[in-house]
Amino acid sequence: MNRNKILLNIGLTIILILLAVLVFKTSDTTTKFFITGLVKEQQIDSKKLYDQTIVDTYDPEPNWQPQEEIGTANEPFISGTAGFLIDINSGNIVFSKNPNEKLPIASLTKIMTAVVALEHKKLGEKIYVSQEADEVGENSMNLDYGEIYSLEELMYGLILNSGNDAAYAIAIGVAGDKSRFVDWMNIKAKELGLTDSVFTDPSGLDDGNMSSVADLTKLTRYALKNPTFRKIVATLQYEISDTNDHKYIYLENQTNLLSSYPGVAGVKTGYTEVAGLCLVTYASNDGKELVGAVLGSGDRKGDMILMLDHGFNTLGVNVVHNLW
Repeated sequence: MNRNKILLNIGLTIILILLAVLVFKTSDTTTKFFITGLVKEQQIDSKKLYDQTIVDTYDPEPNWQPQEEIGTANEPFISGTAGFLIDINSGNIVFSKNPNEKLPIASLTKIMTAVVALEHKKLGEKIYVSQEADEVGENSMNLDYGEIYSLEELMYGLILNSGNDAAYAIAIGVAGDKSRFVDWMNIKAKELGLTDSVFTDPSGLDDGNMSSVADLTKLTRYALKNPTFRKIVATLQYEISDTNDHKYIYLENQTNLLSSYPGVAGVKTGYTEVAGLCLVTYASNDGKELVGAVLGSGDRKGDMILMLDHGFNTLGVNVVHNLW
């Protein structure tokens, strides 16, 4: 009887191997998604979310928190519901208005989308544009169903054009489906101690994506540790050449102040009717690096100028511009 069971197990194993080979030959894309999903599910179960061959470094301070407030007693008035500005090196807070109020964040969601994608997949890996990604609507990098792009190309469309199609293509291409990718976004939020943050879709179209200005500055500080993220958010224009897999696409960065306020090098705008105007900005002058976030604004550009001027002045840096 034991011998029969052994033979039966051997037979079943051979059948499973043959089926696996058949899947590989019939659908490389499906197989890749299946294997990726399986591996990542195992990593989640064992609390090892990220692939060490892709992630070069982790934040040595995963529970990093902003430090003391300086200069906030005389900070300017902004129109935004909430605003926050920190020196990312010292941790000092140089502007603070409703720092922990949980608010909708619109396309600022894509900062987390970028972080999770870069920590799961290599830049040169190819991603197939699904019908769901093609049909997502609103802000777009102009993807078409059936095209194939590298993750790097889609990352530029995600950040520069705030492409919702790019966000969905990345989520599905990286995780196998959107829901699993959103799970990873929330796992990463917990890992970084973002207690005011919850993610419901990878693009920000869903106003269920919520965070606080304090969480957003902390997330952006972490994201800027990745040189690819830092490079992409600072890029003004980018061209994707046409190939057999996809068409030519021209991308232009929509981030306010990138080419006007001295020292600004990205990061991301956002808007929905519910969220209002939103903005996260990184700026560096005279060795001082500031990251700021404003949510629920009627004038995100003006609010951020006020915050940056105040922040740099508080730190002893005089920034000259003609934006007023």
